[in-house]
Amino acid sequence: MAILYRSEALTPKGGAAERDILVTSRLKNTAAGLTGFLHRESDIYYQWLEGPEPEVLKAFDRIRSDDRHGGVEVLDRQRTETRSFPTWSMGYGNSKTTSLFDWAADHDAPLHLPRASDILAFMKECAARLE
Repeated sequence: MAILYRSEALTPKGGAAERDILVTSRLKNTAAGLTGFLHRESDIYYQWLEGPEPEVLKAFDRIRSDDRHGGVEVLDRQRTETRSFPTWSMGYGNSKTTSLFDWAADHDAPLHLPRASDILAFMKECAARLE
């Protein structure tokens, strides 16, 4: 199963709280058999989280109750046979390295409300650049 969500980033960019999100997520995701990618665009997080359904749902419940995320909104939820980020316990990108909105403009994707498929394609390109 996979979930793509968007949330308001309630942490300073690059601060200790954001680093803690990544360290904790990577440890918990590895233990739970989850993979995914987190992207911060200005003050918005986009995350693709994938793995066994019970584990994805538990992790997503933790995210929704985490005070570092506000206004959590599911953009896509699907059953998947193949993982999009099989080697990433939690990949990470931000608008300093690659901007979702610049990518959307270059790919004629909607800028105001990007489609879930576009966000996933963007994240895959980000992950490929980091490998």
